[in-house]
Amino acid sequence: MSYFRTKKSAAVTPNYTGMDIQTSSSALPIPIIYGMTRAAPNIIWHDGFASHAQYSAGGGKGGGNHTVSSYAYSTWIMLAIGEGPVNAVRTIYNSQSVQSYGAYNLALMNGGTPQDIWGPVQADYAYAGLHYNGTAYMASSYYDLGSSASIGSLAFEVKGLSSVGSLVNGYDADPAAMLYDFLTNAQYGLGFPAESIDAASLFGASSDASYQTYCAAIGIGLSPALTTQETASSLITRWLQLTNATAVWSGGLLQIRPYGDSVVNGNGRTFVPDVVPVYDLTDADFIYENGADPVLVARVDPHSIANMQTLECFDRANNYAATPVRAFDQDAIERFGMRGGSTVTAHEICDVSMGLLCAQMILQRGLYIRNTYTFKLSYEYCLLDPMDIVTLTDTVLGLDKTPVRITAIEEDANGLLTVTAEEFPGGVATAVQYPAVGAVGKSFNRAAEAGAVNPPVIFEPPVALSGGIPQIWVALSGSQNQNASSGGAWGGAYVYASIDATTYRQIGTITGAARQGVTSNVLPVSSNPDTTDTLGVTLVQGVGTLTSVTEAEAQNGATLCYLDGELFAYATATLTGPNAYALTTLVRGLYGTDIAAHAAGVAFTRVDDSLFKYTLPASSIGQTISLKFQSFNIFGGGVQDLSECATYTYQPQGNGARGPVTSALLLGTSLDYGFVADSLGEVDDFGGLTETSPLRISLGTAP
Repeated sequence: MSYFRTKKSAAVTPNYTGMDIQTSSSALPIPIIYGMTRAAPNIIWHDGFASHAQYSAGGGKGGGNHTVSSYAYSTWIMLAIGEGPVNAVRTIYNSQSVQSYGAYNLALMNGGTPQDIWGPVQADYAYAGLHYNGTAYMASSYYDLGSSASIGSLAFEVKGLSSVGSLVNGYDADPAAMLYDFLTNAQYGLGFPAESIDAASLFGASSDASYQTYCAAIGIGLSPALTTQETASSLITRWLQLTNATAVWSGGLLQIRPYGDSVVNGNGRTFVPDVVPVYDLTDADFIYENGADPVLVARVDPHSIANMQTLECFDRANNYAATPVRAFDQDAIERFGMRGGSTVTAHEICDVSMGLLCAQMILQRGLYIRNTYTFKLSYEYCLLDPMDIVTLTDTVLGLDKTPVRITAIEEDANGLLTVTAEEFPGGVATAVQYPAVGAVGKSFNRAAEAGAVNPPVIFEPPVALSGGIPQIWVALSGSQNQNASSGGAWGGAYVYASIDATTYRQIGTITGAARQGVTSNVLPVSSNPDTTDTLGVTLVQGVGTLTSVTEAEAQNGATLCYLDGELFAYATATLTGPNAYALTTLVRGLYGTDIAAHAAGVAFTRVDDSLFKYTLPASSIGQTISLKFQSFNIFGGGVQDLSECATYTYQPQGNGARGPVTSALLLGTSLDYGFVADSLGEVDDFGGLTETSPLRISLGTAP
């Protein structure tokens, strides 16, 4: 590999001596992550910052020398994710780049208790060898900081706490199990006693009225990432609002009761609501003063009720972009005008269809339940609880066994119960989940893989094109791939070379595709110019067009092409199909190349500035060179793994170099060796030229 090594040049010094940090704070809470969502890490340790010289090729577009052009940086690092143990990290977001967890040199410590010390740090930085029990984190002994020494804007797609499963889609957490874990977990929970939770109201299998069965049947799961400080009461209140349920304290136990009022089937579960009235209450049951109404009713003005509800959720299908979804009642809008409710921020929802379902249930509960009833009962009705159903009969109000749902019960000093209830029309506390689509704007993944290159065309140009310097020229293009529309379109390749097929050094960069293709018919030997034959070519590999020129321009090589060792030009290019052309009026055997016959299916390339030109070191002539082309996308990202790149070999012969006589003549060196001192011993006559001389050198006018 010695001929690829760098010569001395002006020194380029590192620009950074430390890392540009994203977030590193000891004051931040350790996040609690349920389900699967996106969360930013917090740097808890880093050391071993290092710079690495980057070499570039010199001497034209290819160049034969290598100089230090810039520096890249790396560091040892630990990135805290949240409370553990977590299930997995799936995707890593870095600004506009989206890559799988495996694309980064990061190891996941899932946050178990106890947890082993990360092995590499224990060996090299013993002082940082901590267990971090209960904290999930990612660690790397070589985190690539790029040329800006910055960690970037990192976020992870985390499949959260393994103690809580999913019942709806394999991603979002079961709200019942999540709530129980949040209340009782000894590591990060509220310390709420498990024996004070009514398990029958919280958990169920099927065909019951439990909260767990209800959420599974209607298809709701939650994926919260608790990354900032917030009161537990506000969190639980929001979760219950989103899942159409409420909390009830009864008999010394915490109950979670769904508002669902209809039988629902889904996800292998059947929810059967408990809507059987507990009591049929009449005037004989109410406690009231003479002349007073036994039942008081309050009705909300329909003109003040929201008939459109906006909810902001995350869209997992769009990299967790915050996405508003809206539920509305067209009839109410037409009757009373549009009334928008306060936007509900629900980043626990990461599916827009699920978000629309939640918004619809919030809308229906506010829009269709407008009547509130208040009445008093004696202490003999003390077994009533909020969320129980009773019927009311009141002749004055026109109530005849009208079902209502109790929302609150207050006991006064005399033991009388003041009961508040809401109307219970039935069916309005249930909604159907419809498919919904989030933002449709196109997003590009700057780290999308570009795919491998097409087989390159590699050749040595003649002296007239190389300027007398031995070179190899490469025509290269990238294969079309399924990632092209999302940012993975082929943008170019880094060119690597080796003489031992083992150790590779970068010798240049190709940006943009050459116009490559194959011939579609046989091209025979012909006179020059060839006005008889037509050459069909299909640009199946490179993107581009072939344009026509005048015959005089073709004679001057304006449309120069390379075909299996022969250089030629054409005057007319006629489009015959998608990326297919018929080339006529061919100027054959340009720059001293042989006019030859060519079969169909031979590699064709248009010779222009898109070709990569590499100046060969003298020591490489005659040696087999191994070449690799490491693809990148149009953003410069998605760089292919060099070990996965195909190897192409070429043995240069130095065809582009001038001979010693030509070089001497161009330098003005005299080739007159004086008079012959001895008589001639042998005379050779080589006869006349059998072919056209490819190169003529003018020696000037004789004196």
